[in-house]
Amino acid sequence: MTGRLAWLAIVAAALLRGQSFDVASVKPSPADSEFSFPSLTGGKMSAHSVDVRDLIRAAYRILDFQIAGAPGWLDSEKYDVDAKSEQPADETQTRLMLQSLLADRFQLKVRRESKELPVMALMVAKGGKAKLTPVDAVGCDLDPWPLSICGSLTVLPGLVFTARKVSMPQFATMLGAWLLEAVTDQTGLRGVFDFKLDLGAAGFAPTSGSALNEVDRMNALMAALQGQLGLKLERTRSTVEMVIIEHVERPSEN
Repeated sequence: MTGRLAWLAIVAAALLRGQSFDVASVKPSPADSEFSFPSLTGGKMSAHSVDVRDLIRAAYRILDFQIAGAPGWLDSEKYDVDAKSEQPADETQTRLMLQSLLADRFQLKVRRESKELPVMALMVAKGGKAKLTPVDAVGCDLDPWPLSICGSLTVLPGLVFTARKVSMPQFATMLGAWLLEAVTDQTGLRGVFDFKLDLGAAGFAPTSGSALNEVDRMNALMAALQGQLGLKLERTRSTVEMVIIEHVERPSEN
């Protein structure tokens, strides 16, 4: 662990000791439970049909590819988690409370590492002109996870994606979810934007089991990004902060 990461771990541990929910319930989800995971703020959360990976992503503000060492049940077993603090809390404090809950109920122990990994970089295409509409970013969270409370992404029939008040880090995260690999924002574009991406018109197939192969799907996405948004994806390598799971157990009884 580098000196900076070690220092951050010490600070986080100190903060964590002073941040925890006053009341918390963790129960297996009923079979018919629907997924829900509201924004973490105010010292409370009420998440349903979530797996432990969902909780770790939210607690540490990371993405799937940044989690390593996870046992198989981490993704397959679903839980309902309801927790609250008697004291007001901002988003950062609420995330620390969730980290404390994971350590207490799931016996989660992690370490952080920086690793150089192959990634896809989202960049402005040749010519340097992105076809995006800048909009007012007041009250918007520009970080990649979760989607800003003032932002939205809707999917219309024919794979037409309409984005409202979405930042480029958030858009890179969405692309990573579609491609099932790491995508980082290297556009240099700050703020939030409105834009539309018509993947259907570009010939993008929604799943790998469709008629198009992976190369065709990537080519279609590349064409849509450059032609419609003035953006592109390039393969590169980047230093990524990883959360390595050293120990985790199924939750203790309430």
